[in-house]
Amino acid sequence: MGEQALRDFRDRFHIPISDEQLNAAPFYKPADDSPEIKYLQERRAALGGYLPQRRRTAPPLTVPPLASFDALLQDTGERDMSTTMAFVRILTQLARDKNIGRSIVPIIADEARTFRIEGMFRSTVISSAT
Repeated sequence: MGEQALRDFRDRFHIPISDEQLNAAPFYKPADDSPEIKYLQERRAALGGYLPQRRRTAPPLTVPPLASFDALLQDTGERDMSTTMAFVRILTQLARDKNIGRSIVPIIADEARTFRIEGMFRSTVISSAT
């Protein structure tokens, strides 16, 4: 800000800084008992404090037993399964699970067809990062 802009700002908000001090653009903090500071402190208290933090408690998830993934964990004896295919099948199975399915929200970029995930679009909410 230039000197005139600082002067206009000071005058508009009634900041007690003299013309001589204005060139140095000093830091100004209202007194702790001023209405501005009281307002800020009240707003911070209403928002839960000065540092943002997530305070959400979620119910514990009931995960499916490992046995429900036996088909993916056992050797088929016929052909190898790629890690991508295994991941997609696990993700699909988790998304369809009645206990935790609503907590699974895959975020997929443009590669859904490449990884053969497009079948999930019919049964699952999929969010795109773009």
